[in-house]
Order: sequence, then C-alpha cells, then structure tokens
Amino acid sequence: MKKNEELFYLIKSLTKSEKRYFRLSSKGGEDTEYLLLFDAIEAQKTYDETLIKTQFSDKAFINQLTTIKNYLKQRVLQSLRNYHAKISIQAELISIIKNVEILFHKGLYTICNSELKRAEKKAINFQQNVLLFQIKDWKRKVYQALHPQDFETLKDIITEQKQCLDSTTNYINLLLANTDPINASLSHKKTNHLQNKTLKALHLYRKHLASNNPKKAKQLIEKLIKEWEQQPELLKEYFTTYFSVYNNYLGYLVFEKLYKEAFVRILFLKQKASEITVNSASLIKEKLRLYNIELEIHRNLKDIHNTQEVIENIHGFIEENKNVIPDNYWLSFRFQFANIYFQKRDFQKSLHWINDILNNMTKKDRKDLITYTYWLNLLTHYELGNGFSMRYLIDALKKHIKKKKNIEVYEKLLLKLLSKTVELPEKAKKDAFGELALELKKNPIPNFILGYINFNQWIEQKYELYSL
Repeated sequence: MKKNEELFYLIKSLTKSEKRYFRLSSKGGEDTEYLLLFDAIEAQKTYDETLIKTQFSDKAFINQLTTIKNYLKQRVLQSLRNYHAKISIQAELISIIKNVEILFHKGLYTICNSELKRAEKKAINFQQNVLLFQIKDWKRKVYQALHPQDFETLKDIITEQKQCLDSTTNYINLLLANTDPINASLSHKKTNHLQNKTLKALHLYRKHLASNNPKKAKQLIEKLIKEWEQQPELLKEYFTTYFSVYNNYLGYLVFEKLYKEAFVRILFLKQKASEITVNSASLIKEKLRLYNIELEIHRNLKDIHNTQEVIENIHGFIEENKNVIPDNYWLSFRFQFANIYFQKRDFQKSLHWINDILNNMTKKDRKDLITYTYWLNLLTHYELGNGFSMRYLIDALKKHIKKKKNIEVYEKLLLKLLSKTVELPEKAKKDAFGELALELKKNPIPNFILGYINFNQWIEQKYELYSL
C-alpha cells in the first residue's frame, strides 16, 4: 500500500464494534473535523484523495489534510488500544507497566508495588520474559526509591533481571538458528520456557528431515504437541504458535501420504480452533495454511466426495475475513479449486474458477499463477473438445508467455499436441500422447512446473484412456 493509503486501510480493517467504540469515544469533542474525514474515508471502496479534497473544499482543514489524517490515524489507534486492552496477556502487561510509570512519577510507590506484584505473577505464569525484565526493572526502581541503602535486596532483584535477560537471549538465539536450521547449532542447555522449547524442537525437526530421518522428526513434533496440550493456559494464550506447530506436523503426514491420519488430525485442530474467540490476522493465516494442506489431500485422493463442501467453506472463510487476507491468497485458492476439479474431471466446475480468475485478474496478481491458469484453461477446453476455441486460446497463451520469456521446448511440444490432436480420433490421439511422453523424456518438464500442473500425470492418464 502507498503511504497516503495507510489511514484508508486502517479504517477498512475495523470491525463494526470497533467503529462503534471509536464513534462513541469521540463524541462530545470540540474537534469534529476528523470524524467527518473518518466517515468520508469509510464510505469509499477504494481510496480517492482527490474526491476527499473536492468533498471538503469548503472546509478549512482541507488545506492541512496530511496533518488531520495523521491526527485521525492516531485517534483510531488510541481507540483500538483501549478497545483491545485485554486482547492478550502481553497487552494487559503493557497496560500495567504504563500505569506503573505514571504512578511512579506521582510518587505513589505503594500502589506501584501492588500493580507490579499482579504483573509479575501474570508474566511468570505466561512466560513473558521480555516484559518480566521490564517489570523487574520497575520493581528495582520502586524498591530503590523506598529503600536506597538496601543493596542486598537490590542485588537479588537485579539477579532476577539477569535471569530474564538470559532466557530472552536464548530465545533470540533460537530465532536466529531457525532462520538456517541446517547450518546453525544449538546450545544443549535445557529450558522450561515453552516458546523456547518450541523453537528448539522445530529446529531439530527440520534438521532430522534434512538428514532423511523422518521417524525422529515425527516423534519430536508429536512430543512437542503433547507438551503444548499439557499446558492449557499457555495453549489458549499462544494458540497461533500451537496451530503453526500442528500445521508443520500435518504437512509431514501429507508428505508421507498418511492421508487418513491427517484428516483425523485436521478435524481435531479445527475443533480446537473453534474454541478460540480472538481471530487475529496471524491465526487467519494459519487457518488458510490448514486449508491448503486439506486441499493438497483432495488433490491426491480422487475418492473423496466432499471436495465441494471444503471449497465452499474456504470461500466463505475468505469472504468473512477478506479485509486481512491478501488478494494473492484468494488467487492461489481459486487456482487450486480449478486444479482439483480438473484432476477430478469435473471440467465445468474447473472452468468456473478459471474464468473467475481470468475475468478478474489485475496487474498486481502473481504472474506465475496467471500463467498456469492460462495453461489449465487450455487443457480444460481440450478435454471438453472445444476445437473451435483452441486456436484462439493457444495464440493467447503464446503471447502471454512471450511477454515474460522465450517459449521452452516442453511448452512448444505441449502446444503442438494440443493444437493438432483436439479433433483427431482416439487411436491417433493415443499415438500422439505416446510420442509426446517420449519427447518429454529428452526435454523434461522442470519439477517446480509440475507443482503447478502435473502435465506428466495428465499425459500418462490420456495415453492410458486412449489405450482402453
């Protein structure tokens, strides 16, 4: 997004209840100009600053539009902070620390201590070591203000601070190690901190997979999932982390083709997710990742009959959360829908999603997905025997490819077959597909291309079909 669109996207991200809270908290103020601007921006479908300037041409504030936009942005953020003051333990602790700072400057040390005790207990229970360090620091300042000569107690508090810092340093080192799990090495020092345990386990999990030791990898991630489930308070508070770990496990099950076990686990994880009331952007992305895994199973198993139900659920979920889901996520899912229906030979439904992509594509769309949608469109019309359309579609695809790169040998071979054989009898098609399979052994399709559309599988299936 552009800098001048930030406020627009912020306002568009607000839920109905957040907007209501903002308006109620803003009522009664003398400066209502920013509320007029809020309503005007909220009414727009796409941000149009020229229209805003025209709409408020008679208002003095329009000459300082950048200033009032910044003011409105800060008011909206302040409203969100107040509305979501208890969105997480972290948010609660930050609020308490702010209270302590104000109380400290007022010299109300007794109230400071009672607030700090409450914060310290929460931070320890929920393993918030970064904030615990700050809480201990305020504890030291308050104690020093009350007992400036008691160096022994101050030393104990500072030692506690150092322990928090050591745990945080360990956390940072684990984060760094997970950016390069193959080459990075870890300390063998044990930790009771669940977030640190998780990072360490994921690091070792990836190492086991890289060294072709899937059994150890599976055991490790199953043990980690159990540890999370044995600490329900932490699981609920940091559910997105648990969800991410579980998605890694599901990805492993699919890779090992353990589809039935994966389906059971998916149902379990969906049930767990339904119990979480806070639907954050990070949790939404993990849910989309879960849907991706589920679709991968549907691509691999032809005998699953509830594909339509899954696709409808995904469509509904994306519509419900479209304000926080990037457009390319929706493009990726539509491409998968088209691909799955194509593989299941439901060509009309495949064509529905192909047309939805091609009729609504923009310059911002992922170029790779648009390219393979063109290919999928071509294959689908070939399957439907639409010989009249094939010449036009092949020319369109050639033009599209040539804009990006030279046409590869395997692409020329595929296009030649599609243009020459669409209206031939089955015997001739069988021979053509057999010859194409031999040619592609000499000029193989790269594996990453087959990840979009498995041309080899399609060619093999067509050859077998015409051999019957």
